[in-house]
Amino acid sequence: MERLRGNLPLLLIWLAVCAVLILVTRGQIMTGLGWDPDDQLRMVQLHDWLGGQSWFDTTQYRIGEPDSQPMHWPRWIELPLALVFLLLKPLLGSATAETAAMVIVPLITLGIAMWLVVKVTEPLFDRNIAILAAALTATAVPIVAQIRPMRVDHHGWQIVLALTALWTLFWPNKRRGGIALGAALALWLSISLEGLPLSAAFVVLLVWRWVFQTEEGVRLFWTLLTFLVSSFLLYFATQGGFDTASNYCDAMSPAHLLACTAGAVVLLPAIQWLPAKILLRVISLAVAGGAAMSVFWGLAPQCLGGAFNTMDPLVREYWLVNVLEGLPIWYQNPKTMVTLLGGSIIVGLLSLLYILRVQPGQIDRSKLVVLGYAFLWALVLSLFVQRATAVAAAFALPFMAWAVHRAFVRARAIRRPLSRIFATAAVVVLIMPGPLAVALYNSVDAKETAPEANPSGALCESDDSLARLNALPRSNIVAPFDFGPRILLLTPHNVLATSHHRNNQSMADQIRIFTSSPDMARGLLDAHNIRYIVACDAEPELAIYAKKHPEGLWGQLVSGQKPDWLQSVHIRDNSLIIWRVVPIRLRNEM
Repeated sequence: MERLRGNLPLLLIWLAVCAVLILVTRGQIMTGLGWDPDDQLRMVQLHDWLGGQSWFDTTQYRIGEPDSQPMHWPRWIELPLALVFLLLKPLLGSATAETAAMVIVPLITLGIAMWLVVKVTEPLFDRNIAILAAALTATAVPIVAQIRPMRVDHHGWQIVLALTALWTLFWPNKRRGGIALGAALALWLSISLEGLPLSAAFVVLLVWRWVFQTEEGVRLFWTLLTFLVSSFLLYFATQGGFDTASNYCDAMSPAHLLACTAGAVVLLPAIQWLPAKILLRVISLAVAGGAAMSVFWGLAPQCLGGAFNTMDPLVREYWLVNVLEGLPIWYQNPKTMVTLLGGSIIVGLLSLLYILRVQPGQIDRSKLVVLGYAFLWALVLSLFVQRATAVAAAFALPFMAWAVHRAFVRARAIRRPLSRIFATAAVVVLIMPGPLAVALYNSVDAKETAPEANPSGALCESDDSLARLNALPRSNIVAPFDFGPRILLLTPHNVLATSHHRNNQSMADQIRIFTSSPDMARGLLDAHNIRYIVACDAEPELAIYAKKHPEGLWGQLVSGQKPDWLQSVHIRDNSLIIWRVVPIRLRNEM
């Protein structure tokens, strides 16, 4: 009962945040669809699983037929969605239960994240600041963008696992802390290999401590052992087997697991039995690292260049370099930079620097080093990979809460009423510097607030327009990459490719269809048995094709030059541009 009363303020704050988020996202909730292609394809994957597809088979058979697309997402993220959906389906019906699951699961994820923010703040600051840090989660734009109603992709759970990993470093029991950390890192990497750089950061910290303090080896030993065992169990639980020839670069594969095993065979005994000599520990680290890299090189040399090393150069040139969330921060537009870095991250960084300078006596220095190290590592990573800003923002919240609390206390201590009012109001700048800076930016730059030049483009790309493709007979369709998941979710059609990199060959063929001469494009369409081309002249992807290849199929279509083997198709109340690919037999009869 006492614990419940202690968490009551956090519960009330979470409920209030949930209510606000539901209110501001009600438009998206009404669509019944996720925010982006990843959310939408995740729901397609959930439908396939609940429709009878094997737990171990995550292939998307309606993408790139007949080759199909193996997905790099295991089904862990679908478990809570399926649970809520199946519980609510008898009460609400299938469609409403699905939408409810897409609202409830992200909000529960947010609640867990807020609770973990309290847990990583309390070791350094008092309970009031910890509760404030949790409340400030709602002002951190990078976090809310990844954990909000209808956002059902894996990024929210990555934030939760990153906070869990950080929390375990404060556990006084090194053995339990190591076990919890190893399990958290294993699940994190099983969900997505995007967590590898930050996972490495936690291990590097433990290794550094062990090199100079042998007693820290307890936490490192149990972290590595638990991580290895958990990773194998999670792999078998999602793959159902262990094929050493099946090594993907973008997910935990046998090559990764066996490389970790090779390193552990050297390092675990070294942690347990090496004498207390720094040189020997450093040598053991070098040998363990060499063993791991040798195994990885032997099993998956193609992966040494990164997760996208085997990507077709054409896909890299036209698609990957335009995926902004995977690019450095300096590739983003100014408003995005301010939105992502101008909130908890910049306030947290300035607060950390101030704390290091004044060194308040009430803050445990060793714990400050841990939190500061994790935050700075995440911050540096976020500068090179935009989507990493969410974790950096989460790690910054304790420092931001300390700064806000300190500023508020000082403001309230001012004796002159007018000055006290202005100083108290100024604390808002610390709470929401990003949104305020964006508002100022918009007021200066009128272009940012101008209406869209092509409002028909939004109608063309609308979910209603895509849903009306149901009027066509079930077919293979080629459409812009980001249209694909919605077409799969809203219709029975197949698509050639989506914005998901494992379907590398079909993605390359789709680009070639739009950029090649009509004769070459026709050959590719026939090879993939494509019956319809669905497009929208406002789609940025297609604009790139037309600009770089005006002589290509799409460049000619937008200029009014249509080959005779394409027939325009019109669907009522639909703004999409649709062409039917006339079969060769019928074309010869024309």
